[in-house]
Amino acid sequence: MNGLFSNDYEPGRKIPHTLAEVDLQQQPDMLDRAAMHFCLADAFHPGAELTWPMRHASMYRAPYRIRQCEEGITDPAYGVTLDADAVKAINGPLYGQSPGGLTRWMALPWQGDTAYCRSGYAFEYDPYLPTFWPARVPNQVLTEIDYQTLCDTAQPMTIRMAAFQTRPSWLRQLPAQLPAPDQMMYMISYFSEMGILEAKPRPTDLDWLPEHLYVENLSQVKEAELQKDHAIFLKAFNQLGLYDRRLAEAGWVSEEQRNEFDTIKRRGN
Repeated sequence: MNGLFSNDYEPGRKIPHTLAEVDLQQQPDMLDRAAMHFCLADAFHPGAELTWPMRHASMYRAPYRIRQCEEGITDPAYGVTLDADAVKAINGPLYGQSPGGLTRWMALPWQGDTAYCRSGYAFEYDPYLPTFWPARVPNQVLTEIDYQTLCDTAQPMTIRMAAFQTRPSWLRQLPAQLPAPDQMMYMISYFSEMGILEAKPRPTDLDWLPEHLYVENLSQVKEAELQKDHAIFLKAFNQLGLYDRRLAEAGWVSEEQRNEFDTIKRRGN
């Protein structure tokens, strides 16, 4: 605000795309930057890389420098339950850190936490409401099948746009009828059913779309299963219209539930 900053903006600076393009003296720093660039940072809840202990100043010996445990000292046995008094104790787990000390607070395994911290897990919330980490764990996705339809110039534009606007839930394989802990265990056992997002080019004739579209890429076996669903979608679009399909893929159990949400919004609640 007072103009007290280093004027290091270089409009003509070329962004390096490989480590070899970086000055040798700056390559170690660039390796650190590459590793940390996609970290989520604060608010550390639930935390994708690290979690809430990182908020405590006692964890640090200097700015951005973790306090290390003294050599030869090991953590005591805390028992089955770690209570608040033990956590906050002087020289307790929020002070000097030994190897593995930072990540010991994370969910084990992490897939279970991913299944729990998501949008639309309670019916009273809009499934499109951003919640924990949609930048790392997708909420609704463009499938490979719909992407191929979007790129198929032989299809009518209405079909192509319907495919583009279709966004099934990334976690649609999770059994909706299971309680949250069981869904977490299902996620652990069947994590391979979840698609990987891959950047793919937009159709050449639709220059108003983003240059790259992030498309869900599933295994060939799963794709074969979804091909059947896609054929049903095209038939339903032609015969019944698109709304019922989109209603289900948005995460609503019924039209009544969706209307009830609209009513709640109009009430200002």
